Amino acid sequence: MDFRPSASLENLRRRAQIIGEIRSYFDRRDFLEVQTPILSRDTVIDQYIDPISLPIRFQGKQETFYMQTSPEYAMKRLLAAGMERIYQITPVFRSGDRGKTHNIEFTMLEWYRVGDSYTEGMDLLADLVCAIGSFSRCDRLSFGEAVERSTGLNPHRATAKDYQRYAEEKGIVCPESFTDPQSSASNGDWLDLVFSEVVQPDLGKENPIILYDYPGTDAQLAQSRKEKFSDGEEYQVAERFELFIHGLELANGYHELLDPEELRRRNVRTLEQRKKAGKDPLPAESRLLQAMDHGLPPCCGCALGVERLLMILLNSDSIDQVLPFPIDIA
Repeated sequence: MDFRPSASLENLRRRAQIIGEIRSYFDRRDFLEVQTPILSRDTVIDQYIDPISLPIRFQGKQETFYMQTSPEYAMKRLLAAGMERIYQITPVFRSGDRGKTHNIEFTMLEWYRVGDSYTEGMDLLADLVCAIGSFSRCDRLSFGEAVERSTGLNPHRATAKDYQRYAEEKGIVCPESFTDPQSSASNGDWLDLVFSEVVQPDLGKENPIILYDYPGTDAQLAQSRKEKFSDGEEYQVAERFELFIHGLELANGYHELLDPEELRRRNVRTLEQRKKAGKDPLPAESRLLQAMDHGLPPCCGCALGVERLLMILLNSDSIDQVLPFPIDIA
């Protein structure tokens, strides 16, 4: 049994240096570093992200706690309590994720700034990645333009049948579950497949790129707004943005949703989707919703995978090369 780390000692030294540079970046901009619980009764509700649950005996009774997939809920509680500029570098956990760019435990950088507009949220992400990565610029492109340039399909208008037909024409292999008559794939499922296979690999090859204005069905905890096609038909756009470098997704940001009742409605839909997919139920109510009932101030937030950024900056082709002990040898 080999005790040594999977990453080289030089990469681990550079890892520490880069994380120090990230802290300095936020400290210079008057952000406060915070630390929120890794274990919580609350957990982010997402159709595709599965938290690790732990039964814990607390004050004489058994309770379910979750290892956090993101510090989002707790950090927003701090915003609702009066904090204005906060960031955190913390371990997070996602069940089942393991591969060249995934480890069940990984490090997330997450930040929020009260008063930021949608554009200012993207500005901060672009400035951060250029400062830490010494890139000359960060490009921007709407999600719709990116998909349409690569596939000819408008993601705000295309149907599941359109994506399925395109996938068949291009020879894209789809999961068996996509064609299960009892649980057929949704528009979003097909779009995710086409995007990951055709669009994403070419993103950020020359410069880092931020995609923005995702389909309204992909809003999660982002605000949404109405737009119109040239024929006058309305559609929903999510004020969400993501960063890609060399085809790798590094960061996900939102112009944050402020309406607690809208979040409750979204939670009901997402939990129903999870149930349909055979996934474990998650708690619909949370202290985040209590905080939003009290009042979450207008803000933008973003989460960035630290190991993925390190992979880019250290020219590594596997997350194992920037982690000391991935799950296989933890």
